[in-house]
Amino acid sequence: MKMLLALVALAVGLCGRAWSQQYPSQPVHVIVPMAAGGPTDILTRAVSMRFGEALGQQMVIENRGGAGGTIATEAVAKAAPDGYTLLAADLTIASTPSLYKVSYNLRDSFSPVGLMALAPLVLVVNTSLPVKSVKELVNLAHSQPGKLSYGAPTATPTHFGPEVLKEAYALDIMFVPYKGIAPALVDLIGGRLTFAMLGVSGAKSHIESGKLRVLAITGTRRAPALPNVPTFAEAGFPLAEMDYGAWWGIVAPAGLPKDVLRKLSDALGKALAAPDVRARLTALNYDPHPTTPEEFGVMMQKEAVKWARVIERAGIRAD
Repeated sequence: MKMLLALVALAVGLCGRAWSQQYPSQPVHVIVPMAAGGPTDILTRAVSMRFGEALGQQMVIENRGGAGGTIATEAVAKAAPDGYTLLAADLTIASTPSLYKVSYNLRDSFSPVGLMALAPLVLVVNTSLPVKSVKELVNLAHSQPGKLSYGAPTATPTHFGPEVLKEAYALDIMFVPYKGIAPALVDLIGGRLTFAMLGVSGAKSHIESGKLRVLAITGTRRAPALPNVPTFAEAGFPLAEMDYGAWWGIVAPAGLPKDVLRKLSDALGKALAAPDVRARLTALNYDPHPTTPEEFGVMMQKEAVKWARVIERAGIRAD
């Protein structure tokens, strides 16, 4: 009996290795847990062609929005760990377990493939506001408690950023929730909000047209698109918890064979190194940032712990 079991185990192992060597033999589906046209969707589509070429198969992008991205994320967590179903993950994969009752967790439900890109957020104010620096905004908030307001979709980086600023510098400011960042931007330009933290892509044209004034940018270095804008640290108001701003990467279901994970990771790295992809992402104000699966896994775990603390301290609740 022991001999029979050993032979079965050997056969299964050989079949698994042979299957891994044949991967991929069909198109790979990348699930985007947001509607088409958003940052996650745009980035994933910009990378997918070179990603597929490097892997040797077509990448099929599927948009499955709803419930803050949890519907698609749970579907990928439950998918077969065969390398044919991937998730284009962003910061919300790390924050939603602290906001929603979900059936997955980062440690046990996913195989990290790699980070794709980072993107900073900029602190912008309505130009009618008499402030030209973070210091002046903080002083104004202290002098007018409860009067200043910011808007953002709930439980997103554009919401977390001002909450980190609020707590770090003891600001009494009002949060106005929006269904999306676009209507918040309209109200900010119209003077119905005081300030916001936005992605560079969404804010840059309004900064250049003079509709918004930019005060600082998250992250550890200035953005090439806005070289004259200081980081929060340079402005004298460091925000350690906003070292990344927003981020995006690729994950697969847990239990992915090591051979398949290596092929996916290598292909993603090649795609992000392609000159046309780097140029495209830079033009869209993303910072291409390939990592190993191990590095991305460590980063996501740290992000989950960090945002759990922020969500609890700020009393943030999902809509």
